[in-house]
Amino acid sequence: MRRREFLAATSAAALAPVAARAQALPGQQQFLQQLTIAVSVPLSGPLQDYGRQVVQGAQAAVDEANRYTAISHVFGLRALDDQNSGTVATSNIAIAKADTSVVAMIGNLTLDVTLQALPQYANANFALVIPTVTSDTLTSRGYHNIFRLPTKDSSEGRLFAQSVLYGRRNLVARAIVLDGSTYGQDVAYGFVKQAKSDHHDADVIVLPKSPVDPANGAKTILEHAPTYVYFCGKPSDLGPVADAMRVAGYKGDFGASDAFYTQETIDKYHETLDGSFVATALPPLAHVPSQVAVLTDFQREVQNISAFSAFGYAAAQLLIQASQRANATTRFSMLNTLQQGGTYNLLVGQYSFNFAGDAILPDVYLYTISKDGFTYKQPAFHTGYVV
Repeated sequence: MRRREFLAATSAAALAPVAARAQALPGQQQFLQQLTIAVSVPLSGPLQDYGRQVVQGAQAAVDEANRYTAISHVFGLRALDDQNSGTVATSNIAIAKADTSVVAMIGNLTLDVTLQALPQYANANFALVIPTVTSDTLTSRGYHNIFRLPTKDSSEGRLFAQSVLYGRRNLVARAIVLDGSTYGQDVAYGFVKQAKSDHHDADVIVLPKSPVDPANGAKTILEHAPTYVYFCGKPSDLGPVADAMRVAGYKGDFGASDAFYTQETIDKYHETLDGSFVATALPPLAHVPSQVAVLTDFQREVQNISAFSAFGYAAAQLLIQASQRANATTRFSMLNTLQQGGTYNLLVGQYSFNFAGDAILPDVYLYTISKDGFTYKQPAFHTGYVV
């Protein structure tokens, strides 16, 4: 590692720790053992706002636990700036490992950084909770210390097709993805695989990425005479293609993947996509009865809850519940507890994990698009967790 990167990581680590303090009850000892959760995300650079939202959510979960469940120990949070660099992320693992109070880690924000750091997480026996990365690649490498919260991309596409296309007849469905894009291909192929299984005419259309030409993209798609078009990518790339399709006379339906669940979609493309379904792993939090008290406290600390802060909260919540369930007070016992299975009721869903680290019963939540925002309609898979 270059000296500059090491010093930057070390400085960030020194500034970032956030200690939790217990409120002593009458007759209770003043100082309890602290179990620390380390969060390794960008806290500087272009992605720092997203990283800070993850930390903010995790801190809120730690505060909640310390207010109401601090009996034999309290929880602390140590935020480490990975600068969205695999090299710095790897050094953060060494820093966390040297802190004997750190029992698990949350991170990282992006796929490339997480993949580069994965071997070191495994070597250090850290349970790693993933709050944001959805790529199938993450849980296909054979590491058994990963516990991913958001639904992986291929499952999102499969669940979308299974629910939105259900009962429709004589569909010509096409999933749209950009050539060489790091996001969208797994979603598109999951969608098409499920659609074909349900006896629909379905295929993937790959558009050139550099640059995206909306008119030519629309022409390519319309040559297939689709009646349902599912956009698997970012609205900044594929929103203009949707506009061009309407201009060219397309009268069919649109659908969109998780990346379209953003304010940009409402601001720029609500007219073109009016009434279209978009799927996201973030449930409508107000519709989760078992988490009402938690949500109230969370909103008190974080007024504008985002997907990043919600999954940051749930990541810390998972580790806290695992520790309390089995009195897991070391990184070895924490990892062992999570590997043994069981069900965890979190802010963003009810989770049991398979051997690869994905949810055994994944789900996504369907919203419709309008000028007024996103309106929740239904989960793709009905479990009763969301009402």
